[in-house]
Amino acid sequence: MDYPQKELITRLLADTCEICGATGDVQVHHVRALADLARAGWPPSDWARVMLDRRRRTLVACEACHDRIHKERTARSLTS
Repeated sequence: MDYPQKELITRLLADTCEICGATGDVQVHHVRALADLARAGWPPSDWARVMLDRRRRTLVACEACHDRIHKERTARSLTS
């Protein structure tokens, strides 16, 4: 049996940001559904494009990229 969590654990153990390539202290960003990203507007941000292209609801990101994701999402939701 194949476990989807195993793939995420492997990505976390790589300790590399999937957005900028920085190493060390990575975190996981997740969304409920990829369809939410597709509806968020076009063109998608760099992090949304990575998630959409890979068809993953999770993204391993360094602290700086993860903070930027949440700042962008907050600003977008307040102005929409």
